[in-house]
Amino acid sequence: IVIGGDGSLSGAEQLRAEWPELLEELVKQGDIASELAARHPVLTVSGAVGSIDNDMAETDMTIGADSALHRIVEAVDAIVSTAYSHQRTFIVEVMGRNCGYLALMSALATGASWCFVPENPPEADWPEQLVEHIRANARTGRRVNIIIAAEGARDRENRPISAMRIQRELEERGGIEARVTILGHVQRGGTPSAFDRYMSLLFGVETVRALDSGRPESQLAVLRRNRIATVPLTEAVRKTRAAGEALKAGDFGAAARARGADWRTMVEIQHIFSRCSEGLVKPKKAMRIGIVTAGRAAPGMNSAVRTLIRLGMAAGCEMLAIEEGPAGLIDGRAHRAEWMEPELWSSFGGSRLGAGRREPRPGEIGGIAANFRQWRLDGLILIGDWGGYRLLNRLVAGRARHAEFRIPLIAVPASINNDLPGCEHSIGCDTALNTILDAVDRIKDSTDTAKRTYVVEVMGRYSGYLAAAAALASGAEIVYTPEEGITLDMLRRDVRRLTAAFRSENRHTGLLIRSENAEENYTTDFIAALFEADGGAEFDVRKAVLGPLQQGGRPSPLDRIYAVRYACCALRAMLKAVERSETPAAFVGMEQGGIQLYPWSALRRFSDPWRRPDRARWWQDNLKWVSLLAIKPVPPEGA
Repeated sequence: IVIGGDGSLSGAEQLRAEWPELLEELVKQGDIASELAARHPVLTVSGAVGSIDNDMAETDMTIGADSALHRIVEAVDAIVSTAYSHQRTFIVEVMGRNCGYLALMSALATGASWCFVPENPPEADWPEQLVEHIRANARTGRRVNIIIAAEGARDRENRPISAMRIQRELEERGGIEARVTILGHVQRGGTPSAFDRYMSLLFGVETVRALDSGRPESQLAVLRRNRIATVPLTEAVRKTRAAGEALKAGDFGAAARARGADWRTMVEIQHIFSRCSEGLVKPKKAMRIGIVTAGRAAPGMNSAVRTLIRLGMAAGCEMLAIEEGPAGLIDGRAHRAEWMEPELWSSFGGSRLGAGRREPRPGEIGGIAANFRQWRLDGLILIGDWGGYRLLNRLVAGRARHAEFRIPLIAVPASINNDLPGCEHSIGCDTALNTILDAVDRIKDSTDTAKRTYVVEVMGRYSGYLAAAAALASGAEIVYTPEEGITLDMLRRDVRRLTAAFRSENRHTGLLIRSENAEENYTTDFIAALFEADGGAEFDVRKAVLGPLQQGGRPSPLDRIYAVRYACCALRAMLKAVERSETPAAFVGMEQGGIQLYPWSALRRFSDPWRRPDRARWWQDNLKWVSLLAIKPVPPEGA
């Protein structure tokens, strides 16, 4: 099993190919017996890619890329504070010799002014364009410009575009003072992100399973459309090297195609952010689109709102920001959004527009319709959790009585619980997971010389996603979710296994994670008391209920990126619907990596997230690895 880049993986594949000859040579030299060689005629190889550049073909993510993105976004967020105070331009160089993933995604996550990546070289007159862009930003009141460049960025003549070259062009052509920050190897260090820990564990499982797959080719564990799979190793390496060769030859189109359709969409979005005069589509008439955030605030909402305002205005729309969520809809509080309004919003948690869970009383629906009429709305995009979806459902139901609601109505999923219909990653859940793991790491570090088990309760309503992902990523021994439930037999089994593990493995720490609604009778207090009593002299028990801290914090890069993608999907659909005089009601979803729009009627196909689930979740199969990987299996007698 090899975990590394294409060099390490290629070396292992070469060793596999030469294995029979090497064995024969060792036998001839007398280093091994022919009987031993006969028992091992084939070398089986499987692997996973460890590369912060995310530059391997055939996989959506590689081990380390998300953690590196965390380091970059943290650094850029800090630089923004300095740049804003001094009204300066900063150029940040990030890693990515042959792949611009880190540069592009960090630019989208932080709201950078400009981005240079190897696969999409700028036009020949880019220095003039960049100077004019910064001057235009200054005229509109922008106080900070962040330019992010991948270390392998180049122009159309295949000449490198380094941070120092960008700085020189700005100073010589525009007299613009700029500061350079080269992040270097800080991107490779630090605590792994939640996504990397969770994904890497599943990669590890898959590499072991691949050894016993019986496939003749060496296998590579990959992430494809939010699922772990395997592909032939040689094919992945071949495509990766072909993309690198295309870059060297100046065939940038081939290199971009190798990154996939999602990559090209994100490049387009960043292009629009950088050049605000260009639109997504050319509307035939002026449009007025409302934006509202509703339900419990989730980290990443602000990135979605920023995207909607910027892309909507770039398309020639007037964007109406509705204040304080449902209360603003009811009371008629809204304002016309300005281009600079959401400038620094991406790094803030919660919702800068204000959210809330107020539900309209029956008589207030007519008041909302009157506000729609006064605002002259052509469409409404709602960003929120199930409370927001229920609010939008009231408006959809009100179409029969109120013509004002017969406009496109689209919901964007934002919930830390990751329990919204048709969506495998709702905005906010990755930030919550990182917050949980940070708390769990601190809790485990607090263990002194005593042997101790921690019972940690996490949020999730009736979705066990946060509990399951946190258990896998933190190495917990036990996890309880609403999907699996809790029985007395399960508790007896688990306390006995954990007690035996403390006794036989000489361990000092145990971890049990319970989702808040796993079972109403077997509460966190009950479980802690049970394990305290039955653990005897092997360990004592402490409990921690993490509570609302899971809802706050600075949004993670992954949540910001999903927010941009979902908002773009919603706005594209909105613009097309208004142009065609269509009035769909829909919600944005993401299943197996594909972002799509579902008709509102499809809600009936999915479980109500406010109730116990009635069908299996996409991640449930991974629960079997929690105890198996955390507690040493007891071999059967006689083995």
